[in-house]
Amino acid sequence: MTRYFRSIFCPALLVCAATALAQPSSPKANEWTGTTEQKVWGLMTVWAQAKYTFPHFDRMPGLNWDQTVQEYIPRAIAAEDMDAYYQVLLELVALLKDGHTSILPPWGYLKPGYDLAPIEVRVLGDHFYVDRVGDTAELPDQKIRPGVEILAVEGVPVGRYFAENVLRYHSENTKQGDESFFIVYLLYGPAGEQMTLKIQELDGAVRDVSVTRNAMSGDSPFMTRLMANALVDTTIKTKMLPGGIQYVEIPNFEHKQASEDFVALIDNLDETTVKGRYNTGGASSIVKPMVACLIDQTVTSPTMKFRHFIGAYEAWGREPIWETASDQIHPRDGKRYLGPLVVLTGGLTNSSSEDFAIELHAGGRATLVGQITGGSAGNALISSLPGGGTLRIATFTALIPGGEEYVGVGVVPDVEVWPTREDLAAGRDAVLERAMELLAD
Repeated sequence: MTRYFRSIFCPALLVCAATALAQPSSPKANEWTGTTEQKVWGLMTVWAQAKYTFPHFDRMPGLNWDQTVQEYIPRAIAAEDMDAYYQVLLELVALLKDGHTSILPPWGYLKPGYDLAPIEVRVLGDHFYVDRVGDTAELPDQKIRPGVEILAVEGVPVGRYFAENVLRYHSENTKQGDESFFIVYLLYGPAGEQMTLKIQELDGAVRDVSVTRNAMSGDSPFMTRLMANALVDTTIKTKMLPGGIQYVEIPNFEHKQASEDFVALIDNLDETTVKGRYNTGGASSIVKPMVACLIDQTVTSPTMKFRHFIGAYEAWGREPIWETASDQIHPRDGKRYLGPLVVLTGGLTNSSSEDFAIELHAGGRATLVGQITGGSAGNALISSLPGGGTLRIATFTALIPGGEEYVGVGVVPDVEVWPTREDLAAGRDAVLERAMELLAD
């Protein structure tokens, strides 16, 4: 998923990145009904893995995990098919509000027979705006274009619709994470069906329109940038922008090829013309070689903090033991880029892409520009569930070098920049423009 992570180097290297959204095999949603034993076993797997591993219960003092899971048992048993069963599990795990803690149903991220409308939506404040549209006749015919505000979906105010139909089943660590990642599901449902939107034009005119869910199944396939970067790309892309700025897009930190190609880029870089940009996370082993190309002294990674469960301590009422660990990244042997550096951030900057930004910032190598990051880390523990699904549970929280926790909060950039509705309508990248102004100073 593209968590708008962007970085710019001056005098010339721009770096962009997004995370992998690989689809597992997709069985029919209802081909498994499951026995009572299987359904309870799956629910108990969720309960146990979270109870003894999840590091963030202190953030939710109102959540009694044992009692909550007990309340979900009758619902899980009563589920008539795989679809209904996994809806129960999704809803339960979403209560933990953590981006590294989730349920992946057997069919993956898109259910067979389901699709998205060919519209990319961006949340700014409390407003939901069209950011990009696909190439289908019904959109221009109804003047659905960037900058148009969505006021309601199927007659329900859009904020409430998003909460009830999306965030009820999917959650990140923060509001900005929810709105950046899971907005992709806002217009999701049975493929080919039409849905009614109430929209407002830039001139204030309000009207109802109908859109078809045919982004992936229609004649003109359309993917949001989040999905495209996550599903399709495995290595960096580069292009030269005006002013001698070389743009480098890192689609994700999942593939070793991206790291190898980034290092090769630095090796062949003309140091007199370097600038630089998107990313959702991945593996720290992919991040480290890239960071090593951009530093002149050793930097420390975010500190991992994880809990040890000791039964005797629980019985005695003692506080749990917490252990910490961190890594060091040393400058690479060979060519490095050591010029001015700006890292562009947003709600999709998450996990290993946050590591990238934090490490360069803490090492004095980067200025952060954009919006607050997603605030998520965790190196998930993965377990199998009945019917072929997967459970992920975060195993640690994380601290910025120096001790400040950013999980559940996010990292505030040095220079905060938010695009406006008018920027979306004009196709203007306000964050990039502000970063380039800083680099020109």
